[in-house]
Amino acid sequence: MRMRFNIQMFLLLAAILLSQNPCDWTVAQELAKQPRTEASFDHLGNPKLEACIPARFKYVYRIGDFYILGTDERPRESDRNDRQGKEVVLQAVRLFGSFLDANEDGKVDDPKLLKSLGDNFAFAIGSDRRLRPVEELIERKTGCYVISMKTDIWPFFPNWSGTGFPLSGIKDSMWRPDSMNALWEECFHTITEAYRCCDEEWDFGKKSRLGLLMAEDIAAGNYDIEKQNKMEGGDYDWATAVNEYVHQIWLVNQAGKKAALTKSQKQVLKLMQATRGFPMKVNPNYPLDISIRVR
Repeated sequence: MRMRFNIQMFLLLAAILLSQNPCDWTVAQELAKQPRTEASFDHLGNPKLEACIPARFKYVYRIGDFYILGTDERPRESDRNDRQGKEVVLQAVRLFGSFLDANEDGKVDDPKLLKSLGDNFAFAIGSDRRLRPVEELIERKTGCYVISMKTDIWPFFPNWSGTGFPLSGIKDSMWRPDSMNALWEECFHTITEAYRCCDEEWDFGKKSRLGLLMAEDIAAGNYDIEKQNKMEGGDYDWATAVNEYVHQIWLVNQAGKKAALTKSQKQVLKLMQATRGFPMKVNPNYPLDISIRVR
């Protein structure tokens, strides 16, 4: 075990020396101090992505090679005026930990999912004006698409439990429970987008299984996406609508309200349940630490 760790450190330090990027020494120091976990042991991180992260992003974590980064900007809409950006980042780390380790045994339930996250995505937290240039830079330099929690636009209610809301059914793509914590949704979308990249069952196209099920609901008059499409000037694309549809169904089910789902929505639920490692619930207070703090 010790020899394996030393080899990893040697390779990481060699990469840092070759890049001649002084900021990467911070990464090496953090790796040396952090206890190794099942999720991070075989991962050296992504120095190329880390080099894209400005200093104003004070909080940077990774689970395997999947990065979560955030500023210290206060969320605009929250339960208290003194909530800090750090709190949003830390809850995001816990949410992703729970999504990846649903049985809370300290091991990632589906390594393929974690690899897809690291290969294709990063997650950023902060105001829209701070995030936009970083989103563009990371995607241009690394190919990783950045999914964001824009804390100056979307609400952060850290004590939201995901339960106890009234519901008669999911009528359209704009439905959300009152006082919902938007961070749950953005983290969940990141998970389903990662499945989309590594599992053909998770295609969001019009002829995909998920797309056809949503189309059935629309044709039956049970669901609507046109209201949101008009509001967005015709730019609400089908794949995004399917991802929203999936999230709503997951949210209703984890709240114990499966009976309110339509026949098509219950078929979407079956696909989730049949997917290896798919997190049917989330614990915002996930008690374990499968992440590494980079900054």
